[in-house]
Parts: sequence; structure tokens; C-alpha cells
Amino acid sequence: MHVLNGIQVPGESVWIGLALIVTATVAGAWTARRSTGKSGMLLLLASGLLLTTAVVKILPDAWREAPAAGLPVWVVTGVSALGYAVVTVFTRDGCGCDVGLARQVVGAHAPGRHRGTRGAVGMLSVGTGAATALTVHRVVEGSAVVLDLSVPVVVALVVGSASDGLALATLLQETGQRLAPWLAVACVSPAVGVLVTAVRPLPPLALPLALALVAGVILRIAWVGLRLAAKKHASGQLPRWQIVTAATALTVSAAFMIAY
Repeated sequence: MHVLNGIQVPGESVWIGLALIVTATVAGAWTARRSTGKSGMLLLLASGLLLTTAVVKILPDAWREAPAAGLPVWVVTGVSALGYAVVTVFTRDGCGCDVGLARQVVGAHAPGRHRGTRGAVGMLSVGTGAATALTVHRVVEGSAVVLDLSVPVVVALVVGSASDGLALATLLQETGQRLAPWLAVACVSPAVGVLVTAVRPLPPLALPLALALVAGVILRIAWVGLRLAAKKHASGQLPRWQIVTAATALTVSAAFMIAY
């Protein structure tokens, strides 16, 4: 990092770190798209990864940054609860809807279709909400590459990015939405974080509040995803061996996040 006309210009190592993050994100999304016939396991894994990320990483980061910004921890917790509540309004019908209907909301005014249409809209909100929350979180992660560039940080971000790509592709596929636009945004957002930090770092107050809001959104999305996975299990679409496989992967992921 060097200064040019008052602006901190990211060095080559920062861009290499970003390239690794983008590669991991695409790899995670590609894995989700290639794993046909395992949609239930991927949904469980993606939802579990979102839940783990929010509880183990994002919320603790928000609580840790709060004192430096002059915020009491209860304010950060309240913002997270607010994010959860707002997303709940848009996804309250998203747990029991006909997922296929989310791919064709047309014909919503046919007799008996109103309730299904509300469910489809809830499902669409799940996909869009997850994509938006992950995008904001990845902007913050881009800032971390500039402020705390080190091998452990980059490794942790690469692993987290692979999880982001997997979760993004799985939830968008589950709700019948296009992956390409959101994947492009997810890949660009860390670079946005780098550039914003180089030109004008985020004010101390913004970081814990943004993290808390993102954590609340992700927690709700994860809960909806877990309920959908439970329905798949009840209908025989999610065998026990896939649950065990996903649980093992989640345990390893949580241990890694705690370690780093």
C-alpha cells in the first residue's frame, strides 16, 4: 500500500488476495451448480454455513467493533434483531410454499392461487435477501484485506468466499432466480470495499451497525433455509447420510472460523 495524491493505492498483494477471493467464490457457486441430485444436502449445508457465519464471525465482529465506535453492545444487538424482523416480514410465507411456483408467479389471480403466490414472493425474498446481505458483508471483507492483510486473514476470507458462493448459488437455484448477475456482484463487492477504504475509510460508527444488520438478515435467511431442508427431509428428498455429510462439513467449517 502506498500513497498517491492523498489516496492509499492498494499494492499487488492486495489484488492477489482479491483474485483468490473471487476464484473461491466462483468455485463455491460452480460446486453448487454441478452437484445435481443433492439439492437438499446443499440447501442444508448452505443454510448451516450462513448460520455459522452470522453467529461465529459477523456478530462477534460487530460486538468487538462497537466499543471503538462508542456504541453499547445492546444497540448492535438491537440492530441485528431489527434486520431479522424486517426480513421476516418479507419471508413469512417463504417456508411452506410451492418452490416451483417461485419460478412462475404468473397466473397469481387464478382461484386458490393467492396463498401460493404470497409464498412464492417469500421465497424470492429469501434468495434476494441472502444475495444482498452477502454482498454487503463482502464489501466489509474487502476493507479487511486492506486494513489487515496477512496470510491467515486471506486464507479465512478465501474459505468464507467459497461458502458464500455455495450459499448464493444454492439459495438462488432453490428460488428459481438467476445466479449470474448476483455472482458478478458478489465477485466485484470485495474490490469495492478495497477502493472505498483506500479513498475514504468507513466511519467507525458504520462498521458495527452494518455488520449487525447483515447478521440479522443472514440469520433469518438461514432459518428459512433450514426449515425448507427439514421439509425436504420429511418428504424423503434429504436422506440421513446427506444430513450427516452436511453436519460434518459444518462442524469443520465452524472450527475453522473459530480458529481464525
